[in-house]
Amino acid sequence: MKQRQFTAVLVAVYLSLVALSLLWEFWLEDLLGWYLVPGFEPESLAERIEFVISMGTFSLFALLAPAWFGRRMILRNQVLQAEVERLSREDDLTGLYNRRQLSELLKQEIRRFERYGEPFCLISLDLDYFKGVNDRFGHSEGDRALVAVASVLRSAVRASDLVGRWGGEEFMIICPATSLEGGLQLAEKARLRVEEFDFERAGPLTISLGVSVFGAGDDMERIILRADRALYAAKGKGRNRVASA
Repeated sequence: MKQRQFTAVLVAVYLSLVALSLLWEFWLEDLLGWYLVPGFEPESLAERIEFVISMGTFSLFALLAPAWFGRRMILRNQVLQAEVERLSREDDLTGLYNRRQLSELLKQEIRRFERYGEPFCLISLDLDYFKGVNDRFGHSEGDRALVAVASVLRSAVRASDLVGRWGGEEFMIICPATSLEGGLQLAEKARLRVEEFDFERAGPLTISLGVSVFGAGDDMERIILRADRALYAAKGKGRNRVASA
């Protein structure tokens, strides 16, 4: 239940209690009092109004505690729900989009292409010789390097580009409204940023990148496969370079 709905329920309960007190004082009491109470004497108007005001005040204070606790529970549930939604979209380590969300974003770009014919690029990349970092310095240092790479990639792409971690040391960048030439330029920019970055203990690190553009007759599996093949081609040519499908 949302905060607004909860407040509406409390207001409805309060108004119902006030309405019941009015109903009792100005109708039911006179109707039933003669049968239930021997020697019944109707109350004065002032006494009736005093009772209604007292009931309204009592009901208001009685609902304050449920309102306070209910609001806290709703806010807590909202925080937990937001966290669950964030975890369903983001990679725990780097804060980038995770594989599941990248797949959804890629499907959205494919639908946009099918509707408007707008091209987009997919860049597949991973760190060169990253296993050596984990072997020499441990996985904690490797994790710090991955977080640093994620930060560098964020700084290298445009606001419209979508960066995510595909798995392990492999990342992907979805580049909306981008030709193959534009994708290659962006990939080269990212490569240089990583090459020039000071990773401190992990030492200099480089990345290899493969670029593929979505075209007519393509689907998600094909563009990912082409980007991966381009990535392997970049690695086969010596790493620390960009290749296209």
